[in-house]
Amino acid sequence: MAEVQAFRGARFVGVSLARALCPPYDVIGPELARELRRERFSAVHLELPAGEGAARYANARAVWRKWNGDGTLARDPRPAVYAVEETYRLGGRSRVRRGFLAALGATPEAARAIIPHERTLAKPKADRLRMLDALRVNTSPIFAVYADASGAARRALAAAMRARPAARGRSHAGISYRVWVVDDPARIEALRRAVAPRAALIADGHHRYSVSREHHAATRLPGSDAVLCYFVADEDSGLVVLPTHRVSQASLLDRARSLAELKEFASLKALEKALARAKNPYAFGLIERGFRLGTPKSRGGCRSGLAVEWLGERLLAETRPEDLSYTPDAAVAARRAAASGGAAVLVKPFTVAQVRRAARTVGLLPQKSTYFFPKIATGLVFRPLEP
Repeated sequence: MAEVQAFRGARFVGVSLARALCPPYDVIGPELARELRRERFSAVHLELPAGEGAARYANARAVWRKWNGDGTLARDPRPAVYAVEETYRLGGRSRVRRGFLAALGATPEAARAIIPHERTLAKPKADRLRMLDALRVNTSPIFAVYADASGAARRALAAAMRARPAARGRSHAGISYRVWVVDDPARIEALRRAVAPRAALIADGHHRYSVSREHHAATRLPGSDAVLCYFVADEDSGLVVLPTHRVSQASLLDRARSLAELKEFASLKALEKALARAKNPYAFGLIERGFRLGTPKSRGGCRSGLAVEWLGERLLAETRPEDLSYTPDAAVAARRAAASGGAAVLVKPFTVAQVRRAARTVGLLPQKSTYFFPKIATGLVFRPLEP
């Protein structure tokens, strides 16, 4: 059973979410970091502060102490969960995603009900562990999805959202947020009962969840037995999972010809449509001196049934990890490939159910297998480890 807990969150006081929100650390590039740091109250000063080495973590700790001391942040008086509504645009249409922020158990026992699906890297884990040691605060939530076939969790959320939101604002990415503080014990228990009996799949935040487990095992500090988590039901109409495309600095055309039948298309849009319609689960798009759809010549597949694993074992097997970059945006992938003189590999779309089945079948998939869109923002609420 997933351990879902209320907690006393720390939230911005008198600061609009438009000024406060930032993306999670792993999608903040240098240019965006500089832009966000110009805002005095941006959560980036805690999530990805300026500085190098030990100075970065010291800077985050100084900002946390200052904001708690001068009233910029305040702890809620009672344990709560935090209902969140996100309105965003994708593919030319507006979508709404609804979920809630709570603490997810990170003990060995609690982890039995958690399904990770991507491998982690040592470097980002080391960074997040140092940040957690410095702050003893969960700054950004991990993202988990759970099955809600009966609709009980979504009904409990809808009831909580009938009240006036405690905060609202639009992020730099144009996503509108509304947040409700749910501290009524009956409503908290209704959400907990609806979610707890089912295993939760980590959609995003594998490094942070792993680090929280390691931190708890090493320190046993009060509050270290859980991690801030954003929960969304599998059935929520606004839940979208995008494939993460691969960009290689080296040519892949010859290798692709040896592995697959290639069909040329006149444009990126035409290629994307053909890839989405392709019946072969391992079909892929190749952008290198043109646009091609690759259909594997061999009938052999892989245990997960997902193209990301097949591509890693076949097409990209000889590509060095340092020569690869990733993006969920096919147009960005095409531009990067053109700029580097390499190739972009478009991954066939898949569903949350396919990811869940693959994770249960094979365990951990290659890194950057999925992109649950949009990323949940940092700064809606922080979770100090101290009760």
